[in-house]
Amino acid sequence: MKVTLLTHTPNPQQVVAAAARLCYSDSGIDELMQLDGPAREKLIAKILKSGHFSVLENATFSFGIEGISRACSHQLVRHRLASFSQQSQRYVKTVNDNFGFDPNYQDQCVWPESIMNAPDAHALCYRTQKRPAS
Repeated sequence: MKVTLLTHTPNPQQVVAAAARLCYSDSGIDELMQLDGPAREKLIAKILKSGHFSVLENATFSFGIEGISRACSHQLVRHRLASFSQQSQRYVKTVNDNFGFDPNYQDQCVWPESIMNAPDAHALCYRTQKRPAS
């Protein structure tokens, strides 16, 4: 697996605190961006305690992630704390068709009951998993 930080908000705490203050202040954005370290940290703690999590979305971090299974990528994209752009299986030909299974660990897999109870599905998954890595 390879994870690369592509870009990020340079001062995420400052941006989050300014976004939070903007919701409840009649001050201008220039003034809100001047909140100092201790006051900023106190405000962020208050935000977290109150559950006002939407202001956290103003800070962004973009990662490139390679070498994970489709099952792993689906677990990532189904949790909407972040936004995702996922490689299309419709438009991108896969180089390695073992679907992220490591053939060296074929005996350590836990199969869902739905696959265990469907002999054809189980056989297909097991055959796919046993393929040598490309």
